[in-house]
Amino acid sequence: MVERLPMRNLAKSALTFPWAVSMFGVQQISNLMSSPSARSVADLTAALDDVTRATEQHLAGWAEQTYAVGSAVQRGLIDTMMLKPPSIDTSAIMRTMAEQQSTPLFQAMLDYVAPPVAWLDSLLVSRRDSPAVLQEFANKLYIIQLVTQVHDLGHDASNESLTALVDRAANRETFPRLWVVEGLGNYFGDRALVRTPGGDPAGLLTDSTLAGLPPYSLTMLHAGIGMSFAKAVLKGLEPDTPAGTVRDVIARFVSLCRTSSRPGYAGAALESLGLATRTLYPNLVALMDREIPQVEPVLQDYFWHGVGRAMYFDPMNLLPSVNAPWRMITKLDAETPHDLAYRNALSGMSWAIALVNMRHPGVMEAFLRHHGAFLAEHDIFSDGVTSALMMRYDTTRDDANIDPFVHHAPDRTEPAAAWWRRLITEPCERALQVTYGELLGAGSLEQLFHYRPGSL
Repeated sequence: MVERLPMRNLAKSALTFPWAVSMFGVQQISNLMSSPSARSVADLTAALDDVTRATEQHLAGWAEQTYAVGSAVQRGLIDTMMLKPPSIDTSAIMRTMAEQQSTPLFQAMLDYVAPPVAWLDSLLVSRRDSPAVLQEFANKLYIIQLVTQVHDLGHDASNESLTALVDRAANRETFPRLWVVEGLGNYFGDRALVRTPGGDPAGLLTDSTLAGLPPYSLTMLHAGIGMSFAKAVLKGLEPDTPAGTVRDVIARFVSLCRTSSRPGYAGAALESLGLATRTLYPNLVALMDREIPQVEPVLQDYFWHGVGRAMYFDPMNLLPSVNAPWRMITKLDAETPHDLAYRNALSGMSWAIALVNMRHPGVMEAFLRHHGAFLAEHDIFSDGVTSALMMRYDTTRDDANIDPFVHHAPDRTEPAAAWWRRLITEPCERALQVTYGELLGAGSLEQLFHYRPGSL
């Protein structure tokens, strides 16, 4: 009897709950119909919000995350129905994706759902741009999979040293190896944070036991641990968080990066703060921009370069019909509050589009067809592309995609032909032959992770 009682009570509660919710809805609608006024509408809204908040408090884990995403989408649909521009908070979507990225469901969505959706959506794009944006969509999905699927190296990563993990990554082909190494850095940072509860890890990439790490792995390992640190420090921040608290968070992030970075590589880790903020907490970008100069002025360049990279992967620009003709360029003016932000964000965006689509120059060709004249007005685009190529060369200099991309020759009748030679081929030749050696010799490859005025 004692054992059955709790189950009987549970059964009663389970059956009573939906009945109570139904009657609550009937009562509220009845009150509204009997006295249709602004006050009754406000009362009904308050009553529904009270019940919603009470229910939200009992959600946790995947249910809480799924509810947040669904709620954001519903609000967007309601705005659209009311002829109001939808305001969907993509941060909830991206945070859920980040936490679920290693699950079979997430991978199945990437493998089986996203491609056919993108193909159907590409029918809304002009026939001239459709092949390029569809290929770009596939390239972005591929990169996301490479970064997230650390377990695909075929080992129990929790019991492996970082050197062993990198050695395993060396067996991958040259193009995906870069992204896998970044994912390993991210994983290694996450693992270190878990293993140092109540404190912050240090020496992640400077420990003497890691002296054997191959040089090709260092830039992206630093970028990976920076992403891990950024995710950790940003949790709990809100747009109204006191300035002092925000500055403490920034200082902690800088300390985490510098105490675990080798000389000349810290910038690769620092840049990830912008990438993580714009991707996971876009409502905090302005707050971080305001407080960073008060703590670490040099971080601001790297921060906005990372923001630009994140803008390229913005889910709102992912599908072909909302991407072409690369509307992210037009969003720069609205998202960057000053010249330093604009230049670094455009450089980071250019860095990303070159690196992600290096195997398919046709994507960049279509991009230049729309924006070549504008990009030729300054050196920012070329700075981003050359930095990406130098980083790629440093990581996998034997990659067979480098030279064909640099010397790609669009049809001479295409406007992109002249832009390609001027904005990509000539600057990249000079960068790979001269600038890379100078930066490597000076021990400052971190300079590839922010805009370098006058570098071309």
